[in-house]
Amino acid sequence: MSERGSTRERTDYRLDGSTVDARKVAAFVALAFGISWTAAAVLYLVGVEYNTIASTVLVVVFFMWAPAVAAVAVQLWYEEPIRAGTGLVRGRLRWSVLAWLAPVALLAATIGIGVALPSVSFTTDYGAFLAEQGFSEEQIEQSLATLEALPVPPLVLFVVQGLVAGVTINAVAALGEELGWRGLLLTELSPLGFWQLSGVTGVVWGVWHAPIILQGHNFPEAPIAGVVTMTVWTIAASPVFTYLTVRARSVLAATFFHGSFNAVGSFSLVYLTGAGNLLTAAVGVAGIGAAVVAVVACVVHDRYFADEQITTGDPLSPWA
Repeated sequence: MSERGSTRERTDYRLDGSTVDARKVAAFVALAFGISWTAAAVLYLVGVEYNTIASTVLVVVFFMWAPAVAAVAVQLWYEEPIRAGTGLVRGRLRWSVLAWLAPVALLAATIGIGVALPSVSFTTDYGAFLAEQGFSEEQIEQSLATLEALPVPPLVLFVVQGLVAGVTINAVAALGEELGWRGLLLTELSPLGFWQLSGVTGVVWGVWHAPIILQGHNFPEAPIAGVVTMTVWTIAASPVFTYLTVRARSVLAATFFHGSFNAVGSFSLVYLTGAGNLLTAAVGVAGIGAAVVAVVACVVHDRYFADEQITTGDPLSPWA
């Protein structure tokens, strides 16, 4: 890693001959957590009800975008370029496109693993799902009539809508996180190599979610267990985010993957029944299993098909 921060003191952390600017990483993490957790506390104190449009907008603006704000602020403080330090570059578009589409395969894996779990089964009872979401009988009847009139299976429509959202509105929200996690943090931890930087990022990313999960986001029926489950998922999925980002040489890959995953992955709750979100959610037990499968796929590609291996543990040059 080249010398950075000509006017700021570096505090280097060495591991296996690699060097990380520990002070810069700590400053970023502290600022990202400080902004996000303060925002979560304010939302709690003012009594914002989760799973509403208003709460979603507030979480996106004040919680999800905190890592990006922190990344930009730290880069400015260290007098270093923002785009180069966060991977906000064009990169290899074919990998960004693959990242955008990959959550469809992850959804299939989540459903496949989900049906193998105790008490979980596959369902196409859309009415039951809508009822669980609080729809009235009239709304359910109208929705089912619309679905029955479709020229394609509902799943096809759901996936197409999810992909469109993933590369547009969801990408805007996801960029707020990814400029931090797969942007600045990946850049700064790249001397640690693929596995260690993915592990550290996964832990930080998972714990960061804690305040909103405890308030009912993702796992309203089991918020404490939800924090643990989410953190296990972020650790399991982090190598996939790292792999796609480094292959694409752009944080846009992680952004599109994250955006599409948030949209497409949620459909596991539609097609899996018999258990709560802890088991059936895309970030639940089924999703953790799917993430492990995806990591294996990344390793297989890296070891047997890629021209240059990046999962060896050697220091990375993510934007090279």
